[in-house]
Amino acid sequence: MKRRRGFTLVELLIVIAVMGVLSSMMMVSSSESVSTAKANNIISSLRNFSMAAMAYYTDNVETFGANPNKDIDFATVKKYMHNEGNIPDVDSYTVTNNSGVWWAGYNLTNENTSVKQKLSNRADSANLKGAGNTPPTTTPYPKYDSSSSGHTHVWLLIRSNQRPSE
Repeated sequence: MKRRRGFTLVELLIVIAVMGVLSSMMMVSSSESVSTAKANNIISSLRNFSMAAMAYYTDNVETFGANPNKDIDFATVKKYMHNEGNIPDVDSYTVTNNSGVWWAGYNLTNENTSVKQKLSNRADSANLKGAGNTPPTTTPYPKYDSSSSGHTHVWLLIRSNQRPSE
């Protein structure tokens, strides 16, 4: 009997099925990776804005010393950043002075639930605070929690003239 070389139809279907299962597993894991990367990028950008705001403050300390509640010019703070052009969604970020407490913030309204959950998981280690459109005003500042409906922004404390409550 002559034996033919090649694949049978069953073998070919099994290989296609296994490849389908593996590719669907990769899709799930890659979407998680994208969410993690986006959350890490938000935290990194908040820290960059924080450092730029501190450099801005240092250059203008005499102005802010006389008026600690003076508004911060976000466009000027952006000029202190080396990579401002590389920050995606730069218009979603803000730096603000709320009664002498400086905050860097990010608007989360366009982010999916997975990104918000990743930020919530890192809230303690990254010192992320949560609130609505404006930064928190009462100490201790509430940490960011994605399950809180009012947390439309995530905030990072830059500097404060206030002493923390004991």
